[in-house]
Amino acid sequence: MRNRTWVWVLVAVVVAAGLWAALAGDRGPTAKPGSDRSNDNLQLPAKQAPRAKVPGQLFILGFYDETEEARGEDILATLRRYRDHIEYLSPFWYSVRADGSVVDRSDRDLRDFAARENIKLMPLFNNYQGTDAFLTDAAARRRAVDNIVQLVRRHGYGGVQIDFQLLKPQSRQELTTFVRELRQALPDDKAITVSVIPHRHQEDATQHSKDAYSYKGLAQYARLVLMAYDRHGEMTRPGPVAPLDWVGEVIAAAREDGVPADKIWLGIPAYGYDWAEGAERAVPVSLREVRTLARRHDIRVQRDDDGIPHFTYVDERGVRHTVWYEDEVSVARKVRLARRHDLYGVAIWRLGYEDAPYWRMLLRETGRTGMDMTPDRNRQRESENQDPEGDAGDVQEGHPGNVPDGG
Repeated sequence: MRNRTWVWVLVAVVVAAGLWAALAGDRGPTAKPGSDRSNDNLQLPAKQAPRAKVPGQLFILGFYDETEEARGEDILATLRRYRDHIEYLSPFWYSVRADGSVVDRSDRDLRDFAARENIKLMPLFNNYQGTDAFLTDAAARRRAVDNIVQLVRRHGYGGVQIDFQLLKPQSRQELTTFVRELRQALPDDKAITVSVIPHRHQEDATQHSKDAYSYKGLAQYARLVLMAYDRHGEMTRPGPVAPLDWVGEVIAAAREDGVPADKIWLGIPAYGYDWAEGAERAVPVSLREVRTLARRHDIRVQRDDDGIPHFTYVDERGVRHTVWYEDEVSVARKVRLARRHDLYGVAIWRLGYEDAPYWRMLLRETGRTGMDMTPDRNRQRESENQDPEGDAGDVQEGHPGNVPDGG
């Protein structure tokens, strides 16, 4: 009996030791702050982003401007609520100067938050004051690439978002060279995306900053974010921000240029513009702000054939305003368009603009919850939004909130 007792004691010790080792192994390194805060910025690799296995499912990239928190937007609350559905978060943190040095506005608290919540960071790099200089100077270009790679390695980012705007058309080859050199310098598991201004083959031949983007060339080394918004914007006449036919033409142009469908993120808006009579430019308004405005003035919202909402109102000074914006109804059709073309995902411009109904639509239409596979009745047709004479409707100077520093 005594020998049998010792056997059972030995078995119990072995089992306890095994359980302790397993639990210790599961704990492993974590991203939660420790007493020495030595691992606060650890970016966990657990949100892999291979092509979605579910047919028709799309990934979600969210642009994030933390300076807008000052306007009362609780963007972190949005992140907490939808963290399991955002594949990449792209905060506006870095700017590349003419000499290849980088302006760093990154936020440690957000890095810690993203690490704890297992959200992959893909910080945005713009070109300081719209400069092309570091692209055309080989030494400055290498310096910029080295600086970006160091930041990715130091903070364990999931990738980088390149958003260079106001470029000269002559910088086309240099931009592609920059992205190629960046791809060669970064580890293979780090993603690169490049925001590109939309173009269509039927547009006028006048050179424009959109010509600085070689879609096919860039797609060899990165995914593209088609900024399919601001068809009408701050410097144009009133009209829809993202007409459905025009968005379809933008996608078709990219595909005809040789960009594979799984290399395309479709940029989708969650905002609009308020055009006041007599004003020099329109004012961007978020979806949240538009809802408040419509309630305040007891406005009846109308929709065009694409489902895009718009209305007019007269303010307290007697000035007449025209508002066009995008909401969950109009954007749903654009997300279905992305799904129909089997694109890689959608990129929200931007977090904080949208609201709960918008997110419910997004989760449904990207295949997260109860996806509606009903065919969209809106067929591709000759767009009423074409401007054959190449008027101001073709000119895009960027999008609200992300003009290069000092621009």
